[in-house]
Amino acid sequence: MKRTMGGTFKLISLTFIFAAASNGATAYRPNIVFVLADDMRWDAMSCAGNPLLKTPNLDRLAASGTRFNNSFLTTAICCASRASILTGQYARRNGVYGFFTPLHDLAETYPVRLRQAGYYTGFIGKWGVNPEVPNYVRQCAAAFDFWAGDMGQTAYWHERTCNYITNNGTSNRTNFFCSCPAEARNTFGVKGTGPNPALKDPVHAETEFIPAKIRSCLDQRATDKPFCLSVSLKAPHVPWGGYAPRFAKDFAGEAIPRRDNVSLPEALRQPPFLRDSLESDRGLRFVKSADNLNGERNQEMRDYYRLIKGLDFCVGELLHELDRRGLASNTVVIFTSDNGHFSGEHGFFGKWLMHEESIRAPMIIFDPRAPAVRRGQTCDELVLNIDVAPTILDLAGLTIPSAMQGQSLLPLLRHPGQPFRESFFYEHPFSNSPTPPRHIERSEGVRTRDWKYTVYVDQTGPEREELYDVRRDPLEMNNLVSDPAQQERLRQLRQQHQRFSETLK
Repeated sequence: MKRTMGGTFKLISLTFIFAAASNGATAYRPNIVFVLADDMRWDAMSCAGNPLLKTPNLDRLAASGTRFNNSFLTTAICCASRASILTGQYARRNGVYGFFTPLHDLAETYPVRLRQAGYYTGFIGKWGVNPEVPNYVRQCAAAFDFWAGDMGQTAYWHERTCNYITNNGTSNRTNFFCSCPAEARNTFGVKGTGPNPALKDPVHAETEFIPAKIRSCLDQRATDKPFCLSVSLKAPHVPWGGYAPRFAKDFAGEAIPRRDNVSLPEALRQPPFLRDSLESDRGLRFVKSADNLNGERNQEMRDYYRLIKGLDFCVGELLHELDRRGLASNTVVIFTSDNGHFSGEHGFFGKWLMHEESIRAPMIIFDPRAPAVRRGQTCDELVLNIDVAPTILDLAGLTIPSAMQGQSLLPLLRHPGQPFRESFFYEHPFSNSPTPPRHIERSEGVRTRDWKYTVYVDQTGPEREELYDVRRDPLEMNNLVSDPAQQERLRQLRQQHQRFSETLK
């Protein structure tokens, strides 16, 4: 039976909500569910205009809430982005640049602050910050009331009897480690387009065990407290063959939409140091196969879309569970992704770089208490991943710490057209390896409403900088850094980059 987001939502004036938040009131505190996708592009939803991919449950959130058209990441890599989401801080302040650095103080994260303020807190899925160190992840588990976080990059499939699956998330929450066969763990539970054969009775992440973990958390929560549940999905991160079997026939024979910057001339326009960076060989194969209906790009992107179908299904299960338990009318749901993903644009695959496909992510906030006039609206203001933590604290009526560099998005829920942010700083200080093919080019830059400036910090010469008029050139195919008519703008953005770099520490 198809489940939909039902129930009658209690509508309360946002004036009261925002007044309560600004006065630190705790008498009326909503439940909060934060859902984080992994590597999901901003345009991979039907409500964002995708002509092929249907996401009915995300569309329902957008139709009842606020969808942000210009949501960006301050660092487009999962570990750093997740640390920024948790702390509301740029990487240069929280210190997490790459995969193997812990957060120096969990007390600075939004879930710990909420727990200290009386919220029941839960975490499910990919933690992603220093994820390979068991003792550190145990500390993270102990910081929550309910923990179903997975180690490493997490798995799409687990054995039904795996300790991670059977763990109740409370009394034994610091002993959550996966007990699946090593062969399955090493492949994220996937082989080809199905579960690894080493798993005898496999269960799937987004369609089975994550919904079960959501139910387990809600079963065990302290009902005299509001709750904040953070659900961190694996989808649609590679391996893209990790989709649930129920979606195997979806998009069969379909040509996956592509932007005009998926072209060989655009790929060859890129400087050699970018063409030699991590996974650009795969991006070039995507470009060369783009016109072939059965080529690599179409085949792989069909799997990527199938993973998003599973993600959307999981969101539907969450919404159904909230409705079934009578929680829907006082539970705010926030949805976004840790970063975007290239699918051959500019000849690239993966993320990391400052192009729109990499740094732009979906963002939806659904507050069922909002008046009807504010339901189904869109907002074009520049919003960031570092805005998530202050928004959650503001929803809970807590004071936003001065150490947080993001801003609460609650004013935009009330007035989506009001001025909010004119520009932001982008940083990617993690290089992974000094030599190809594992190298990631370090970069920084400034994105304004209309312009984007990027500098590759380890390079010299004219190709180390890029300047794009993103309003007239949204595909970023015309680098204006050498255009005589744009030298004053280039100078201004260089200065702004320098100011950001010096002041955002």
